[in-house]
Amino acid sequence: MGLSVSIASAIVLVGWIAFIGAISTAMLATMNNVGTLVNSPSSDDVKLSVQLGLAITSVENGTLNFTVQNTGSRDIFLRNETFPWNDVIVTYNNTDWQTYLIDNYTVLAINATGTNESFDVTTHQSINPGEQALIQVYLPPGAPDIEIGSVVDVVFASHYGVIARQEIEVTTYGQQIQTGGQTGGGLGGYFVVGGVVGG
Repeated sequence: MGLSVSIASAIVLVGWIAFIGAISTAMLATMNNVGTLVNSPSSDDVKLSVQLGLAITSVENGTLNFTVQNTGSRDIFLRNETFPWNDVIVTYNNTDWQTYLIDNYTVLAINATGTNESFDVTTHQSINPGEQALIQVYLPPGAPDIEIGSVVDVVFASHYGVIARQEIEVTTYGQQIQTGGQTGGGLGGYFVVGGVVGG
């Protein structure tokens, strides 16, 4: 009889030790997660470190090319096989104002800003700080053409919530911008800089 009381006491003691160990582990994991959340950068801090510039480089009746320059300190992911990380908004006046949200864009080239050093766009799928990407978008099927004399506004909305924007007046198709500049903004803001396609 004395042996069975000792065995029962040992089983209860082992159960209490296991219970206290499980509670302690859960409390430590919770405190660790709370500490990680407290020390992680806020959304506003992330947005402040993202700076973008945009310049429309050419316009055709249904196609636009523009560059996005990363002047901040965070990588801008472009897309993977199934998920577009960013959106492009194209607004222009044909006979009426047309606006299209486009997430199916083509990255034509990525290079270091101010150099001819380019990267393979199939393996280099982000715009790192100090780099720029040449992006091409097509208007959706059935969209009216962009006509000569139209005002075109292009917005690149990044996955951080920071955008870059430029508005131009189209004077000829397919020419480089001769005036205007790059735009950008933190915290979702933007500046408008004008430019003219053609001359």
